[in-house]
Amino acid sequence: MLEVLITITLASLGVFVGFYFFYYIICFLSIKAERSKKTRGFPKDGLPTVSIIVPVYNESTVISTRIKNLQDLHYPRNKFEVVFVDSGSVDGTADLIESLARDSHLSIKFVQQGSRKGFNSAVIDGFARTTGDIVIITGAETDFDLEALNFLVRHFADQEVGAVTGRQRVKNVQEGMSPKLEVAYRNLYDFIREAESCIDSPFDIKGEIAAARRSIVRRLVENPEMLHKGCIDACFSFQARMDGYKTVYEPNAVYYELSPRLMRDSFKQQIRRAATLIQNMLVFKNMMLKKAFGAFGMLIMPAHFLMLLVLPFLFLFASIITIALAALYPSNYLFLSMVVLGLLVIALSRRVQAFVKTQLVLIVATLRLLFGVETQKFERLQSTRPKASKTGN
Repeated sequence: MLEVLITITLASLGVFVGFYFFYYIICFLSIKAERSKKTRGFPKDGLPTVSIIVPVYNESTVISTRIKNLQDLHYPRNKFEVVFVDSGSVDGTADLIESLARDSHLSIKFVQQGSRKGFNSAVIDGFARTTGDIVIITGAETDFDLEALNFLVRHFADQEVGAVTGRQRVKNVQEGMSPKLEVAYRNLYDFIREAESCIDSPFDIKGEIAAARRSIVRRLVENPEMLHKGCIDACFSFQARMDGYKTVYEPNAVYYELSPRLMRDSFKQQIRRAATLIQNMLVFKNMMLKKAFGAFGMLIMPAHFLMLLVLPFLFLFASIITIALAALYPSNYLFLSMVVLGLLVIALSRRVQAFVKTQLVLIVATLRLLFGVETQKFERLQSTRPKASKTGN
């Protein structure tokens, strides 16, 4: 029995480590081969029109900053509009938007839903009021770099590109361990997205700075399955590939956001995001292992299926058995040394800490989905808002 457990444990660890090792090599070689390519862009007088949808719920502490940030963006004012969708805020957010819109030089439209119906419902209602060739979905708590729109939009000059996503910068990296782990996680995450963009299209994109052609967003908002599952913005890459386009990761399209200051809030945020990402994949599961969708369907989606739903449980199983064997058979130095080495690596490397945290998050997110967790009406985390905020969810 002991020999069987040892064999299974070592095989599980070998599969887990081997998968990430080979995927890392594929990503590294893909980036190295593609980094010299240039993006053409639009002529200054030929820029497409852009619609920015901003769903809001009890955002009175940040909405004025968000509107000012949008007003300061370096993009022709006659070429973009902003559609705010309020889902029944009770903290004066709606009044603030209407007041600030009157004094703003932006083209602002305002939709009031009257009650909280969920994120995707807000996006659907907001899209009905948009007119732009390119549609961007973002949050009230997010600040775009002033050149972000230009970096996003230029890729649409390529008729093969259907969606573009950018990169997060954490504002409060010095405010404790939780933001530092978020930065370490994002570094790994962005490396994979850049590589997958070189291979075909990134699997996951940042909803806080996601842009897509109007036809792609229309397909998503008209899909009844999207009303209660996943997040429309994070599905841009799936829908774009289904429609014959590719998605681009643009590292210079930057947005700034506070990371949860408290570790428990960080876990809550990541569990919700992981759950919606799994839902997104399941909505588009029929694309997997289909040659029609190129490397996205044949390599990237299957790889992420393993990363999201299989490997975290393999990691948990191997970890528990290794620790148990080390405790039960202390004379077997193999498992004792594995436990000590593992703990040492975790203690010394923030990236490994972030990676281990992600595996735990994925396990919890998968289990919560099995029990019907709500992903549309998510909890507003106070530690991702200004410290003076008194507004609850």
